[in-house]
Amino acid sequence: MQITPRRLGLTYCLGYVFLEAFQAVYLGSLFQQVDSFRLGAWVFGLSFLGCALLAGVLYPNELKTALRSRSIVVSLNIMVALTWCCYFLAVQLIEPAIVFTIFSGMVPLGTAFAQRKAIATSPMKNQRGEVIGLALILLAILFLALITLSGHSGFVRGGWATALAGVVLAVISGTATAYVILLSVKWHEQGASPVIQFGMRFMLYVPIALMAVQLGIDAKPEASIPMAFPALVLIGMVVIALPLFLMQKAISLVSASFIAALTALGPAMVFVLQLLDGRIAYAPATLAGLAIYIVGALLAVSGIDSDVGSVVPDAQVA
Repeated sequence: MQITPRRLGLTYCLGYVFLEAFQAVYLGSLFQQVDSFRLGAWVFGLSFLGCALLAGVLYPNELKTALRSRSIVVSLNIMVALTWCCYFLAVQLIEPAIVFTIFSGMVPLGTAFAQRKAIATSPMKNQRGEVIGLALILLAILFLALITLSGHSGFVRGGWATALAGVVLAVISGTATAYVILLSVKWHEQGASPVIQFGMRFMLYVPIALMAVQLGIDAKPEASIPMAFPALVLIGMVVIALPLFLMQKAISLVSASFIAALTALGPAMVFVLQLLDGRIAYAPATLAGLAIYIVGALLAVSGIDSDVGSVVPDAQVA
């Protein structure tokens, strides 16, 4: 079977979805026991240093060219910092399954909105299945927000104000990720390779995370840390940094709307893994919201045209 850009991009996207879901199901509680900003600073700091060094050695001219796109570099760093600061805080406040679902759903919704505003290079195709799917995803997000605010979800760390903060942070995180994808597509078109993009996107987040560590914004008691911190960093590189790099690889091969639609399948994968695992049970209202969401995500993916997405000719795929 010939490896086309679209097939390779699909593989990268599915790898991203699986690793993110695996992290949410099997390691989400583990990461909640440590300072998320400390962990993020190490994981993304090492990613930045490693990719910057690799790009400087292997692609020095390309790196210089890529960094001339100052507006994209600045915007991308702001959106990445928003994504992870908001996401790591949201999972401390409300049910992680709801955070992950709202985050995942806002990616295709944010992408669709941005493309309507002509931020992307090509408009989204208004296929019926995709439109209905996006409408159901929006309905699911509103439903999950409502049950969180009304106290019918599985977990809220506080009252309605805390619930509202968690929902808003999750919405901001997912929306920012949609813009990260669109900005990455633009930067790719201007010659920035996945390695360069992946490393340079954390230049703002790392100092913000270090500052948050110093301020103790998400500090946890040392006794709560379940294992040696270097081991947690290593795990974080595999289940946090690696899936992001896989998404970055996909950006160079398929369209933003294709990536956004497949990213929306994340909660469906989480649901399947949790059924297989058998340890975690959703609140009934959360389960109802996820059911609406999963139907919408499947429709959104089925509505993507089979030919949409290839942004490089087949001959360029190694």
